Amino acid sequence: MHIEVRPRRKHKISLTPLIDVVFILLVFFMLASSLTDWREVTVATGVSSEPSDDEPPARISVLPDGALLFEDQRYAAAELAEQLMQRQRAGEISGVVVSPAPDTRLDPTVAALDSLAGAGLTAVALGEGR
Repeated sequence: MHIEVRPRRKHKISLTPLIDVVFILLVFFMLASSLTDWREVTVATGVSSEPSDDEPPARISVLPDGALLFEDQRYAAAELAEQLMQRQRAGEISGVVVSPAPDTRLDPTVAALDSLAGAGLTAVALGEGR
C-alpha cells in the first residue's frame, strides 16, 4: 500500500492582529494624553520691604468673579495687563503685586498672573489678600 505524504504548507504570519494591537494602542494613547499647553508662571512670593528709589509697585486685587480691581476700578485681565505694561515702560510702576480678595478661588488668581506675565510684565509678585 502506497501512502502519499503531502508536503507541509508553510504558514504565513498574518500581520492583521499586529496592526489591530498597534491601532488600539494608538487610540489609547491619543485619548489618554493631554493636549493642554502647560507652562510655568514665575512669581515672587513677596515684595521686598527695602526702600527703593523706583516707583512703587501697582497693587491689584483679584475679585471672586475673576475681575481685577486696580485704583478702585474693575478691569478685565487683558485690558489691565496692557495698561500696566504701558505704565511699566513709562517708568510709572516698578512691578505688580497681585492680591486675591477673600473667598477668591485659585483659578481667577492664576488666570490674572498668567495674563500679566503673558503681556510681558517682568516683576509680578503674589501678595496677601486684603
